[in-house]
Amino acid sequence: MINQLKIQKGTQKIKISNRSRIESSSNDKYKIAIAEILFKDFTIYVFQGDYSQFDILIKYREKENKIRTPKHIHWVVDILLKQSKERGLTNDFLLLLQTSWKECKPLTNNNFDSINDFIREQWNLFDYDKFEKLNDCGEYPIDFLYVLMNLLSVQEKTNRKDAYMFGKIIDELLEDELDIFKIVSTAGFRGK
Repeated sequence: MINQLKIQKGTQKIKISNRSRIESSSNDKYKIAIAEILFKDFTIYVFQGDYSQFDILIKYREKENKIRTPKHIHWVVDILLKQSKERGLTNDFLLLLQTSWKECKPLTNNNFDSINDFIREQWNLFDYDKFEKLNDCGEYPIDFLYVLMNLLSVQEKTNRKDAYMFGKIIDELLEDELDIFKIVSTAGFRGK
């Protein structure tokens, strides 16, 4: 079954609150998504980020649940679940993502066309039929996970020339002898 990718200009608005709880909510700001990537049960939202000129802020929602910010630990746990049932196929998926990571270039613009072009370019490298079986294990559907992980890659590379976290986690997940504590520690690292 060929899975179609649907990307549209953003309509979702999120509130970006001031960090100080003392200030009133009248200081709250809103952002409207640059792009929305629609899947059967999930939507990924791409917003203008704050770390660099072309930074992107990634959010997602499952059905009508709360909008969440993805963390490395979320996809790592899902990949570990997939590996427990389909190690070889999951590792093939990780090898594809590792190649994408290594070849990923920072965004030179973060408007709708640039995000759309990036996602579609990555999507053209993805064989949904090959990996569809991975939908039977873990929490996330494989098409959603593929796009999310590519967006996290380009976000990291756009904000840091010396980015390494995403690639390091994939390397650790591909090791013959998984060190789950090391993987979870790396995925949960919150360096500034």
